[in-house]
Amino acid sequence: MRYGVDDTFWVVLDPTPASEMADILFETTLCGLERQFKGGLTADRNLTIFSDATEANVEAFGRLVAMRAYEAIAHRAAGRSLMEASRVEVLDEAGNVLFEADLIEDAE
Repeated sequence: MRYGVDDTFWVVLDPTPASEMADILFETTLCGLERQFKGGLTADRNLTIFSDATEANVEAFGRLVAMRAYEAIAHRAAGRSLMEASRVEVLDEAGNVLFEADLIEDAE
């Protein structure tokens, strides 16, 4: 795909613990991205460019969830550490499992 200076695309960055979706996902142009770099954006934020807004949104949401899960496991959640957790489940508001993962490998 070819981009000119005024063509728009989506940018996704790695979140920080304080990030919200608008901090890590934005639509811009080449000129706008240049201004972002001049304003202090650096490549160490793991910048990724997308032509499709839906793909960018999925990527940004995944990065944000991963950061929040890391923070909960590595630090504290609800007043206690999750370092001993053996399983993670993500549920929707009705309690249906959207994602599940065992964190401890089975001994064979």
